[in-house]
Amino acid sequence: MSRSRGAKARASSRPLCTLVALLVLLLAAPVTAQTRGSGGAIRIQVRGGAQISAAATVEPSGTIVRGELLDDAGAAVAGATISLRAIAEGGAAVNLPTPSTCDATARRSRRSVRLVGTDAYEVQTDDRGAFCVRAGAAIGQASIKLRFDGDELRDPAESVVRLDAADAPLARTILRFEPAPDVIDLDRETVLLTGSLRVDRTGSSRSNAARREGLAIRVEDERGERIAEGQTGGDGRVRFEIPSASFPGPGSGELRLRFEGTTTLAKATTTQPIVRRAEVRLALAHPVDAGDPEDGVGIDVDVTTSRGPVTGGVVEALRGSESVGAGTVQGGKAHVIASFALERAGVVPLTLRYVPAAPFYKSGANLQVDVNVKGPGIARQILIAIVVLAVTAWIVFGWRRAPMPPKKDEDDEAHPVPSGRAGVEVVRASTGQGGYRGAVLDAHDGTPIAGARLAVVAPAFQGDGVVARATADERGTFVLDVPYRSDARLVIEAEEHSRYEQTLPPPGVLRVALITRRRTLLERLVKWARRTGAPFDMQPEPTPGHVRRAAFRANNAEIESWARALEQAAYGPSVVDEGVEASLLNDEPRGGRKPAA
Repeated sequence: MSRSRGAKARASSRPLCTLVALLVLLLAAPVTAQTRGSGGAIRIQVRGGAQISAAATVEPSGTIVRGELLDDAGAAVAGATISLRAIAEGGAAVNLPTPSTCDATARRSRRSVRLVGTDAYEVQTDDRGAFCVRAGAAIGQASIKLRFDGDELRDPAESVVRLDAADAPLARTILRFEPAPDVIDLDRETVLLTGSLRVDRTGSSRSNAARREGLAIRVEDERGERIAEGQTGGDGRVRFEIPSASFPGPGSGELRLRFEGTTTLAKATTTQPIVRRAEVRLALAHPVDAGDPEDGVGIDVDVTTSRGPVTGGVVEALRGSESVGAGTVQGGKAHVIASFALERAGVVPLTLRYVPAAPFYKSGANLQVDVNVKGPGIARQILIAIVVLAVTAWIVFGWRRAPMPPKKDEDDEAHPVPSGRAGVEVVRASTGQGGYRGAVLDAHDGTPIAGARLAVVAPAFQGDGVVARATADERGTFVLDVPYRSDARLVIEAEEHSRYEQTLPPPGVLRVALITRRRTLLERLVKWARRTGAPFDMQPEPTPGHVRRAAFRANNAEIESWARALEQAAYGPSVVDEGVEASLLNDEPRGGRKPAA
């Protein structure tokens, strides 16, 4: 009796255990998007990958492309839209004939194939994730590019197959990675990959007699170089143990499985985008020289991986948890200036860490550095004492004397708290018909913009005529001796700031604010990302690096290239001139998620 009760108790506890396990898995899953609804609840979406396996053959009835779409767990993706384009040898698009579904697919699905424009097909997968397209005429020597644009749960995927008339009587084969790799760790001694070869039994009559054992499969990189080769087992799988030295250095790349076919089996290939990643190591280039920390202590650092020097990212110096300096990495070198306050000489421990700017690198171990620093000298201590005494005397004297109203300087009206926006403000209007004077300032930090060029432009017989010019001095101040004209415009330009133009205001004291070209580009990227939406928008504010990485994952080369160029201009060492600014603004992507050609 007691055994029976125990068995019942264990059976009743199984649903509860299963529920707890499912909750744990859900909480541990990677979260790629979190949005709040009107009720404040958080909706969690888990995104996975997808893989297209396909083959194309030329038969008497026309050209046939068969394949399937599977997720990264090997499950079928039903009801998904697959686009197909034929690409000629030179890269030009090929006009396609009227399509139809294959008989096998038509029996399992009511979905049909449609011609999009003149050079693309669209077909939906059936309940097994399979699809089949039949072109009523030969396409010629070309490659078929297949693309799945992704959905709420899966990332986009692509695959390329070649048309081969010699494969027409052969059984169709399907290659795929199991599982599909996305990151290659170059610091491991070897990388394990698994591929599988399947034979479509619904194709050629030879497929029933075809065997999958002992077939040669090779792995290639994006350069087309072979990095591994193996033979399939009885289940059609092949396992590769590839030395990491066989892969190129850190960066974005591609892995390709290739099967050259046999007398009964057709050729097959599949590709998978990857990121090759290496760990960054820090080492002192030479011992740190003693110095005054208030003036800055220079630290030269070698930044390398197992594959050589690193370019990109930042080496940051920390004193405890406080950042005291940083240096950009270029050609495997970084020069860090550490600056902090110190009361007396001694040894100060600092921590150096690498902050990556690309997914190709990951931070390694931090570098601990002991820095010998000098305390403030006798002269500095005397100077500090004098300053303290002077401040004390001034405070005491201020208590004893009667307060006097501050004297207002007219020029101070042109130096207020920065507004953060470009524009021209009339601080004080002129009582007569005099000209203009004022200052040109940075809209964000309020510093004077020396050398700023101002011009009053008015209509003339041939285009616009310049009525008056002025150049701001080292304090940013200027004088324009010109009467007011209602049809004139005021144009302001500077070396590192964006051009600003508006109608000529009434005469008086002006305050002109300009925005740097770097900030203009960053503000333009933020507005573009907000307008385009996910995956390019983010909270609290999108950055060029985020947009670049999102475009890479979405396989959108246009947006990725634009974001990378904008990131280099906004954060790079070179001055952003008017031509660079105009080029980046003109190259702004118009359609957000533009499908690859």
